[in-house]
Amino acid sequence: MDSQAVNQSQSGNLNRPGTVAIVVALVLLPFILSQFGRTGEFWIWVTTEMIITGLFAMSLNLILGFGGMVSFGHAAFFGVGAYTVALLMKKAGVPLFLALLAAPVAAAIAAAIIGWFCVRLIGLYFAILTLAFSQLLYMIVFQWYTFTGGDDGIHGIPRPEFLGPTSYYLLCLAIFLVCFMLMRMIVNSSFGLSIRTIRENMERAKFIGINVRRYQWINFIIAGAFAGLAGGLLCELNRFAQTEFLHWSKSAEPILGSLVGGMYSLAGPAVGSAVLIFMKIILQQLHRSMVEMWAIVLGSILLVVVLFAPGGLASLYQKLFRKSDS
Repeated sequence: MDSQAVNQSQSGNLNRPGTVAIVVALVLLPFILSQFGRTGEFWIWVTTEMIITGLFAMSLNLILGFGGMVSFGHAAFFGVGAYTVALLMKKAGVPLFLALLAAPVAAAIAAAIIGWFCVRLIGLYFAILTLAFSQLLYMIVFQWYTFTGGDDGIHGIPRPEFLGPTSYYLLCLAIFLVCFMLMRMIVNSSFGLSIRTIRENMERAKFIGINVRRYQWINFIIAGAFAGLAGGLLCELNRFAQTEFLHWSKSAEPILGSLVGGMYSLAGPAVGSAVLIFMKIILQQLHRSMVEMWAIVLGSILLVVVLFAPGGLASLYQKLFRKSDS
């Protein structure tokens, strides 16, 4: 165990220059893309969506990869965050930054209520209950036309004049990096260690005095807050909120990103989500009819990952890194 911890710390030190290089590249990326006119502006929008979707995937991974709890209803908190920003900005005239602060708070409250019921169950029952609550919120938003706009959603959300494509990209990137550091602190804290202990052996965790339900509930709330922030950011990016943000199919996106990127890695889900979005956009750019083949392509990717790289892209990177290091 001690040698393994030493290896991990050494690899972390070796990765620091690479991490800095990646951050610098991400900061410079929109300035490079802006030189290509409308095409570059489109890709700035795409990369901004990648960052937001990566945050959404990492939020789920707090309870999926690190907590060992499969949730089919994580989109509920993403949608709550999106509609919080939309309603506050469109109907109450609240400034963007205050609305973005309210998004994770509203999502955390929703997660606290839903999680209080869900953590009392385990396994498949937990997953189905999260799905049930998510669909319940979806139907409420869908039917409450006078308040949420129903299936039409809320459109025309105002955006500050100083937030152009590049500025908003940098804002989302800064928020993503701050959230990444916060999640890293959580995962590496005693709380994170307790969550991983519960994932590995719930009965042993109870035996050594860990309040399993309380820790799972708190983890559920934290994950919901980060998801709500991601929803608020995407709402402002697209300048609308729609019921699809709460649909069960939206919950599949972070799950797929976690599988492709690696659910036992903090950054893996973000990388996996970015790869899937990039491949889908490339198919759309090749030909519109190729979009219909996305389900086949996605299924093939998942098949390859499950059979040959169950640890996702993160495990492949670690294997290559160890080989090059040796």
